[in-house]
Amino acid sequence: MNQLSANEIVEKLETPALEIQTASIPVNSVDSEIHLSRTQLWQGLKIWGRGDNRIIPSFVESRIVEENADEIVKDILHHGKSSMADGSPNLQRTTFRGDNLMITEYLAGPWFMAIAGIEERTNGDLCFQLTTVRHKQHPDYVSPAETARKAGADKPPPTTEQNARRVLGIIRKLAENDEL
Repeated sequence: MNQLSANEIVEKLETPALEIQTASIPVNSVDSEIHLSRTQLWQGLKIWGRGDNRIIPSFVESRIVEENADEIVKDILHHGKSSMADGSPNLQRTTFRGDNLMITEYLAGPWFMAIAGIEERTNGDLCFQLTTVRHKQHPDYVSPAETARKAGADKPPPTTEQNARRVLGIIRKLAENDEL
């Protein structure tokens, strides 16, 4: 475990089969100009879960196939290509659990899961937590860095911590613009 401050936690665990990265970042640090409520953070996570272009990276295409109050299924293309060997989009299911947990997973190809949630610490601090899990022993698995390199990217993809900071910054901006 790598603890960056009393409130911020970043961890990475790698086994032969799995890569797990977790970041738990305080939502309302002392130097934050915009203080988010739990409700605003949850609204931001739901916007992200729907595949809103303000939050998903520009190299990802997302189209909703099915949706109900607790689950969204989307077609997903990365870098204009799919992780599917036949070139088809991968299906992604996002499930909302209660009002503080969003779980996203790919339904085919190399298994990937992202768990985004709202963590309320015992001292009252509100944190945004993001955990990613990749199954590295799937026959079609290619590391994110190798996938980015093959797609012509000049740098490796962001870490889970970097993604968490990016998403939290966008949610904060949405709140600043009264969009939450």
